[in-house]
Amino acid sequence: MATNKTASGVPRIRTLHVGTTQGYAGLLSKDGQHVFSYASEVVANDDTERSISLTMPVRTESYKATPLLPIFQTFLPEGFLADRIVEKFSKTLRVDDMALLALTGANAIGRIRVSESKDIDTERGSIESLKEILAGTASKDLFEYLCDRYLIASGISGIQPKVMLEAEDDLATSATRAMRRARVSKPPGKGSIRERSTLRGKSLIIKVSGSDYPHLTENEFHCLSIARDLKLPVPNFWLSEDKKRLAIERFDINSETGGFLGFEDMVSLQGKVNERKYEGSYENIALAIRQNASPEWTQQSLEEFFASLVLSMVMKNGDAHLKNFGLLYTHPESDDCRLSPIYDIVCTTVYLSKDLPALSLAKQKAWPTRKALVAFGLNICRVNDPEAVIDRITNAATEYRPDSDESGMWKKMKEEIDSAAWSLARNR
Repeated sequence: MATNKTASGVPRIRTLHVGTTQGYAGLLSKDGQHVFSYASEVVANDDTERSISLTMPVRTESYKATPLLPIFQTFLPEGFLADRIVEKFSKTLRVDDMALLALTGANAIGRIRVSESKDIDTERGSIESLKEILAGTASKDLFEYLCDRYLIASGISGIQPKVMLEAEDDLATSATRAMRRARVSKPPGKGSIRERSTLRGKSLIIKVSGSDYPHLTENEFHCLSIARDLKLPVPNFWLSEDKKRLAIERFDINSETGGFLGFEDMVSLQGKVNERKYEGSYENIALAIRQNASPEWTQQSLEEFFASLVLSMVMKNGDAHLKNFGLLYTHPESDDCRLSPIYDIVCTTVYLSKDLPALSLAKQKAWPTRKALVAFGLNICRVNDPEAVIDRITNAATEYRPDSDESGMWKKMKEEIDSAAWSLARNR
């Protein structure tokens, strides 16, 4: 890594090495513009598997951009994580985008790794205890501890407080005994993380609600549960006993090989920066899917995108922006590029009563009518029977019931969902 000092004497990062699951890719530098250059051996061998993006094929000429190149925007820390990093390192380092990449890029979502050294270390971190992290009696300072330990091992976007870590399920035995004592039997996938024994050595994202949006973890858990009931693609997820922490399994890992899959969100695929994630349309997301998904996956991805969009409209999710949709693939030349599972879906109108959709549909930024959704499904996503999809999703959302609702979050959400379902009713 090359650094120099600013006028205040604080070091500034100028160059970083970039690697992929398939091997070393090249060098990222900053001198006025951000510049990425593929390594000479990658270019000489036309090693397309080491391309770092669907939109950046291997070539001799460097890629240049005044803001950070779009592919690196995909996993650039935002919000809570970015603020904590600035707070911790600003006295000793100029914390710009290059610094954020240097600090978090060795453990980012997707197959890209950024490091100070050419010998990029992609080893995952230490194993935490789920018994301590997700038990109902967990300390209120637990998340602070996790932040201190994993702050610079969490290359993930989004403003919600979250960290990425490795966790081993050391609760199966005690949880089984506890369930027997209580004579409780719940179906697989329901309830808390303690009831599951499938997380040994899993890579997880741990989320908490934060003071601005109380019970946000419960909110997201309910949304993901409805998506799972609909058999839509979602990562594995679990809610802690005290409902204060949501654990979501990373979906960018190949379950067979353990290697990291490529992931690019719609900010990257549309050549934008994170600050413009609320600018654009759902039509343009569908266009990006058609342009980048593998031919054999394109129609399925469009149908899944339509279903996820309908779900967001039914759940009154006003935060379905460009960074909350993306494509997943082995490498840019593979034939398995497809829409990623649903993630980061919440009912936002329980917090912001006048909230609107993040992006436009049919040139309007408003909660769509049934007619608008049907037209979008037919004409843009090529769905054979979009009305059936709308009915199936509204029915699942209105019929969903959680095991408990002590906080009252589901009651508030249900009022919003019922209102949305009524507006989308077939014969209204």
